[in-house]
Amino acid sequence: MIRVVIIDDHVVVRAGLRYIIEADPELEFAGEFGGGEGAAAFVAETKPDVTLLDVRMPDKGGIEVLHEIITADPHARVVMLTTSNVEEDVFRAIEDGALGYVMKESPVETIAAAIRSAMAGEVFMTDEVRGIYETRKGSKGLSAREAEALTIAARGSNNREIAAAMGLSENSVKMFLKRAFFKLGAANRAEAVQLAVSRGLIAAPN
Repeated sequence: MIRVVIIDDHVVVRAGLRYIIEADPELEFAGEFGGGEGAAAFVAETKPDVTLLDVRMPDKGGIEVLHEIITADPHARVVMLTTSNVEEDVFRAIEDGALGYVMKESPVETIAAAIRSAMAGEVFMTDEVRGIYETRKGSKGLSAREAEALTIAARGSNNREIAAAMGLSENSVKMFLKRAFFKLGAANRAEAVQLAVSRGLIAAPN
């Protein structure tokens, strides 16, 4: 039997996942937790074979929880099960040690297959997720300064305002933005912002 725990902030999602686990004779429901804060400690206490972990939770994100779980136990088997197909989420999850990344709307068979794959120590990704991961892996990420400059630019700020906010010269801001455009393959500021947001490299402007 493969003992599985669920970490997700939505009661209905947890109930659905529990049903899937309990309906499979090879899987055993080992517990559930309703948020990110304290989730790593719950996993350490429960000691499941596989953890299903949501990426997007309001109190603490799943990527951070994943890092905590893997830090506490490098052999932990974690499958990210989420509605988020943002490039950066997929990339960071797999790079940080997740053994799977599956969309919540996937068929029951896919979720069960991801659990079994993780138990075997193999990384499970659907073709869609694998394509997202490989695209992100082949692209260049943004430095902290490049992301900061682009985040401020996304609010409609000009170079002078960005420079003031970052405590830099306008020439430095231009350099950071130019590098960001190149890495993203963007022709202008608007396209760079759109690409960076879609890939999860910066937050969407309010």
